[in-house]
Amino acid sequence: MEILEARDKRVSLIEEKLKKDVVVISLRCNYPGQNKVNSFTIKVINVINDVIEKKLSISNKEYICDAEGPIYLYEIKSNNPREVKLVTVNIENNHFLGRLVDIDVYYESSQSISRKDLFLEARRCFLCEDSAFNCIVHKRHKEEEIREYFRKTLKKFEQLPLDMIEYTNQAMLYELCLYPSFGLVSPYSQGSHNDMDHYTFIDSISVLNKYMYQFAKLGFQKRPILSLYDEAIRIGVECEKAMYRKTKGINTHKGLIFVLGTIVLCTMKTIYEGESFEEIFKNIALLSQNKLQELHVIDEKHLSHGENIYQKYQIGGVRLEASLGFPLIQQALQILDLNDLTSYLKTLVFIMSKCDDTTIIHRKGLDGLEYVKQVMHDVIAHDYDEFLIKKIDEKFVKEGISPGGSADLLSGTIFLSLIKNNIYKK
Repeated sequence: MEILEARDKRVSLIEEKLKKDVVVISLRCNYPGQNKVNSFTIKVINVINDVIEKKLSISNKEYICDAEGPIYLYEIKSNNPREVKLVTVNIENNHFLGRLVDIDVYYESSQSISRKDLFLEARRCFLCEDSAFNCIVHKRHKEEEIREYFRKTLKKFEQLPLDMIEYTNQAMLYELCLYPSFGLVSPYSQGSHNDMDHYTFIDSISVLNKYMYQFAKLGFQKRPILSLYDEAIRIGVECEKAMYRKTKGINTHKGLIFVLGTIVLCTMKTIYEGESFEEIFKNIALLSQNKLQELHVIDEKHLSHGENIYQKYQIGGVRLEASLGFPLIQQALQILDLNDLTSYLKTLVFIMSKCDDTTIIHRKGLDGLEYVKQVMHDVIAHDYDEFLIKKIDEKFVKEGISPGGSADLLSGTIFLSLIKNNIYKK
């Protein structure tokens, strides 16, 4: 009776709001039973509230907490309620927690706009994938089953920043283990480096991951992405210092800290907002604009290799790549197949054939970069001939060529492929 009375009260509130000639949205949790106000429902409702506030222009909001559970009622000044409904359906369909809530849209009547009105497929039950309506009517699932799914889904969502470390670790180790790798360090060779080996990289990876967790946590919140920039820089600086301490002053992953840190932060921000995989690259481009602008105001007394190259050749390097949303990584994702180990080498070759790799430029100049790009095009033209690849690897080692920037982009590609296949497709 308490739940029914609460429902009647909510409907009356909606009817009062509709008199203002506005679109009204009701946000509730799909949590069965009588105890609908609990830590699980409150967390879920507040996350989805953040998303709704970002995606829609709310003119007024009211929070209710009664027998129906925690509820938000929103007013929107719009003459296109169907468009509003499409936004809410997108949240229900695509957000990690979207299946745990009902977002109803009303206009002129307390009868909500249905998916059927928009010729959309009805919602599916999150336990059996049948029509959610049929499962409710026929009471096919026990309340405890539904509550358990609700709790597990929320727990998975809250653990996502920690899960990211599984994928950052995997990406960095896969890149390290690739061989032949054209002068890069691997478990089988020091490549073109006399001051480090694969143990040095393992030491570095072991300390980088806890900072990647900080990047993940930073992106996993309501704040606008541009407001996270200064904190991201602080984490990056601390990560770089920790790397040097661990490796006793050897630069193993300075470029990767920027590449992977940016990608991790933007991936988590995109997941938090319930946006598509492709939005990750838009967020990267947005966040990285300030980093690109740094090249115009650098301290000439303390130039990094990348900044020095920009001063000499006006080549933006990884900063420019990031400001464009890492277009090379977007293309490389079409080549990489997580289940095909040969594709990792093919992906590195592709990246090297296109990348303005400042590590190569620092060691060998622009002519050296063009030489490496042409050699990689030859590898592709010869269908990745194993004998040719090994011969080139040996030659690059002797000549001191090391495609460090390309390796960073390969790690980013592997990470995003893991995210796409293990989070987005599931």
